[in-house]
Amino acid sequence: MSPEMNDCEKRSGLPKSGEAFQGEDSCPDCRIFSLRQTAGCDPGSACVRTGYARHIDRFFRKNPFLALHFWQDEYFEVRAIVTRYLPPDILRRMMRDPDETVRMNVALFLPPGDLVRMMGDPDREVRIRVAGRLPYALLPRMARDPDYGVRLQVARRISPSGLFCLLDDEDSQVRQVVARRILAPHHRIFQRDPDPLVRLAMLERGDEESWLEAVSDPDLRVRFFLVEHACGEALWQLTQDPDPYLREMARKRWEQECSADARRKAS
Repeated sequence: MSPEMNDCEKRSGLPKSGEAFQGEDSCPDCRIFSLRQTAGCDPGSACVRTGYARHIDRFFRKNPFLALHFWQDEYFEVRAIVTRYLPPDILRRMMRDPDETVRMNVALFLPPGDLVRMMGDPDREVRIRVAGRLPYALLPRMARDPDYGVRLQVARRISPSGLFCLLDDEDSQVRQVVARRILAPHHRIFQRDPDPLVRLAMLERGDEESWLEAVSDPDLRVRFFLVEHACGEALWQLTQDPDPYLREMARKRWEQECSADARRKAS
């Protein structure tokens, strides 16, 4: 390893982290100045000592091998950006970084099997990212996370047979996902859900028996969906809907359905 890189790790003599240079006159004060030609440093484009994340990122894209010298940098943007280029053993040491942006990037690049140690991270965005990459077998352990965003990610990824742990979730967005994905006939549990959007999500599965039971739903949005998609007895009952607009839509579709049946029988 070159003497310049050892000095770089010591951090002495470098401009203050996160502050943009005031022109190239500041460059000679940087410990990696002697590597400028090989590292492609440019204070206006690719620089590790700047306040612009895009410039820092461009520097490490050109010099990924230098990431090992900056994972403990005092500037959080530098630490977050170098995670892309670090080996797992270093990333594991960064799981408790004081900055949540850094930990979010650690969760993005850490091997999935190591993410179990980040399931209890204090920041919701970090836990959401963990839930998005955690091995499937471990997802039930995050199904009771206090944040709905984490549970929503679990509901989207967990196997349909594992969704029973989220049946009674307090958040309607989570229940909507469960209603769409859970194994039949368990989706019918949501026919009496207090949120109409959850009931609507259940009806989107195309279950004709559920359609028939929902024709008297008190929510106009649910019945409007049925008028557009239901068939058979459910559609016929909707021709008697209390809303005149829905009645007319249902009547037109019913007539079209009857005409199509007549043509099929005649052919």
